[in-house]
Amino acid sequence: MNRHFALFVGTMALAGSVLAGCSNDSTGPADDGQAPAGVSDEMTAIQYFAREDDFVKNEEETFGDVTLEPGEYATFGKIDAAITPLRWGRIITGVNRSVTVNLLPGDSIAIARVTKTITGDFKIRALNGTGDTVVITKPFTDQSTRNVMFKRVRREPVRYWLNWLPVATSLVDGGTVGQSSSIDLVRLAMYLPGGDSVVVTDPNRFWLRYRWTYLYNAADSDVPEFTPGQRVRLQAKLTSAAADTDMVVLRFGVRGLQRARVRMRLTAEQFDPATGKYVRTYEIPFYTHAHTGFFHAGVDAMTRGTIFDDQAPYAVSWWGIPYRVL
Repeated sequence: MNRHFALFVGTMALAGSVLAGCSNDSTGPADDGQAPAGVSDEMTAIQYFAREDDFVKNEEETFGDVTLEPGEYATFGKIDAAITPLRWGRIITGVNRSVTVNLLPGDSIAIARVTKTITGDFKIRALNGTGDTVVITKPFTDQSTRNVMFKRVRREPVRYWLNWLPVATSLVDGGTVGQSSSIDLVRLAMYLPGGDSVVVTDPNRFWLRYRWTYLYNAADSDVPEFTPGQRVRLQAKLTSAAADTDMVVLRFGVRGLQRARVRMRLTAEQFDPATGKYVRTYEIPFYTHAHTGFFHAGVDAMTRGTIFDDQAPYAVSWWGIPYRVL
């Protein structure tokens, strides 16, 4: 393991053991005797609890930054660049959330599709060609989608907001509006302790079951659950229109001030003449943190120009696999 990464993991584990809060098995409604504000029927209840799902709420935390953070660039590839980045961060300034509900035939399963339009500034502190420190700001608009599956558990006319419970989730699929042809994640694989794996090529249609509800058995896999310190390996494949190597980062363990952002290593590359694009594979091992709760292993893929060129447009693609630490 890289010495700096090992030190970082140890620091994260120590911080987690001190700052960890309580975790629970609830990603759905609690019975406090009254409907949540704005909830007037079963459909608005599903919309509300989809927005309040622990994994849904963790998305912006995972893929946003609270400040400009350092990155590793020494082994990036070509050294010619318009700027030399020192720190960078995706600063989210606004999120518009919408939820649409599709009730499947049989009145026992409902799919809530959560769409977020995320706006903000991608900021880079860098050295320019004359050696001066500058801050480049690239306004961005990203959009993400994910599906949350609900199962009917009762037909209570009074406490109607308790009639549906979330039982599974898809991955979250995000990226830059209008730049999807520049870079696009196409496959994500998580290799789990014990030899199991989660392999995804269609993030919004791959279902991960909330095992702790014991209410749904037809998902593609369970939400991965870990104990602190377990080793996990993540592999991501993408297509890119640029000949220059992209920047791909793993984000994980994000809650409040506890966050990890580590660059993934390029392991394979080939040019596809049929599409005119490069196909690249990136990998990284990581160790689960000590703080418990609901998180994402988020792969954040950016074109080289996003970070290394002050004039190039911001173009990213990001997916997130939900997981729990117990």
